[in-house]
Amino acid sequence: MKNHRLLLLIILCLLCLGIARSQAPQPPQVPFHRGINLSGWLRGRDPAQTRLNSSVKQDLINFKSLGCDVVRLVIGGLHTSLTSGSPAYTLRPSFFSSLDSVVNWAEELHLYLIFDNHTLFNDVKPAPVQEMLHNLDDILTKVWRQMAEHYKGRSDLIMYEILNEPHDLDASKWGFIQGKVIDAIRTVDKKHTIIVGGADWNNYTELRSIPVYSDPNLIYTFHFYDPFIFTHQGATWTTSGLELLSGVPFPYDASKMPPYPDALKGTSVERDLKNYPDEGTVEHVKSLIDIAVNFKKTRNVRIFCGEFGALDWKSDPADRVYWYSVVTQYLQENSIAWTIWDYKGGFGLFNKGSKLDFNHDLNIPLLRALGFNMPPQTP
Repeated sequence: MKNHRLLLLIILCLLCLGIARSQAPQPPQVPFHRGINLSGWLRGRDPAQTRLNSSVKQDLINFKSLGCDVVRLVIGGLHTSLTSGSPAYTLRPSFFSSLDSVVNWAEELHLYLIFDNHTLFNDVKPAPVQEMLHNLDDILTKVWRQMAEHYKGRSDLIMYEILNEPHDLDASKWGFIQGKVIDAIRTVDKKHTIIVGGADWNNYTELRSIPVYSDPNLIYTFHFYDPFIFTHQGATWTTSGLELLSGVPFPYDASKMPPYPDALKGTSVERDLKNYPDEGTVEHVKSLIDIAVNFKKTRNVRIFCGEFGALDWKSDPADRVYWYSVVTQYLQENSIAWTIWDYKGGFGLFNKGSKLDFNHDLNIPLLRALGFNMPPQTP
């Protein structure tokens, strides 16, 4: 009898534990799952003197066929060439006309569309960055108030990303500026989701520095490109010395590591190469993503990875595909949505050196690693 009572007690405890776990609050999820960054959609500096790239609608149709439910639309010049400039920063009617077409197509296809204010820092060069930073809150609040006014009546599929990869400013200052922009948008649009990110290029380590905003309709974003000496080997626009790297494997394999030039001695790249036996592993990659996962759980907020990718210039194709499979699978295991960087180019979905034709040139192993649908390819 005592054994029966003990068994019954154990069963009741297990049932209670299961109920408690099922009733525990779960972090909220974003309404989309996976997608692609679409850059270069607007050609030229003045939208009045250029026409909308006619392939954009077909690009969106192609994304839908791959299984995407979100597109991060890269918009350059949102505060310079697309506006009247200082002091009013009035957005050009021709810009809205072009963007309205993309919005119509996205809504027709039921694709979430993120307006990504992408190139603010690059647009001001060679002017001093600090000069621009002094007026950053004024620029962003004026531009986004106009965007919100124009799109406040559109569907919930439309989302606003305040600024891509802010850097060269203190995290607390950026958090304050971002809060002002949220408030400016909400003066005219209380409906649409706003996407916010941390300083230092939207680094996952800076998520913790984002203030606790009172707005309930936010999604937090981060970017992921680690290990950097693998994903950016051969890159000419970033850390000095990466352009000299070629053939760095993933994961780390001592027998495959290439010799590196004397020119890298004493540089940050040499330091990263020395650390690569520890940092070039699947376990380390997952531990870095866990920083974002823990932020999501601790803050109980919605979060997504707005960019991740590996350049195909100098990396081994099989290693590159494996890196994508590791990152996407771990993001999905932790219910983190993502948009891959990019569609075309060195980070894209096409075979290296091809004509980038969707019907002929897709990198099928890469698409499999990302979990995309496999469209038929013809010779």
